[in-house]
Amino acid sequence: MNAGWTWISLNLQLDDMSVGAVLSSLSLAAGDSIKSQTQFTDYYDGYGFFGQLATLSNEESYRLKLSSATSPSLTLTGTAVRLPKTTTLNSGWTWLPVPYLTSVSLTAGAPSFSYAQGDQFKSQTSFSEFYDGYGWFGPLATLQPGNGYSVKVVTGGSAVFQSQRRE
Repeated sequence: MNAGWTWISLNLQLDDMSVGAVLSSLSLAAGDSIKSQTQFTDYYDGYGFFGQLATLSNEESYRLKLSSATSPSLTLTGTAVRLPKTTTLNSGWTWLPVPYLTSVSLTAGAPSFSYAQGDQFKSQTSFSEFYDGYGWFGPLATLQPGNGYSVKVVTGGSAVFQSQRRE
């Protein structure tokens, strides 16, 4: 975890998916917060989290802001996400999780979908763009479990994270 913003996702189903339970292994401080694509919650010393975002899921990615990096990693125990897994890509940007337990190439790990010229895949620090007849091109070549991503598509629809990787 970084001080400042870190893009994260969950590839496990925990017994308790409440924000406080999921982030309990971190040393939190006032001002820390976590956002989904549509909601957020802030941490208050002596109280815990307060905001619209009460539970986390493995259906989307999140943006976690920590005031310090005193907790180098998030430790979770749960059941692996069941694959194949269907997700919805919005027209425009979708905050996308990585359901895999190991790293996978973008080509193999991006959900099956009819990508169009100019669609984009972004991590916190890198990106790739889709080119008809070629596929993904750019410095983002690998999807990492635990990291959050954003995908931008011209036309939204249903997409599937495959149980068997394809290259």
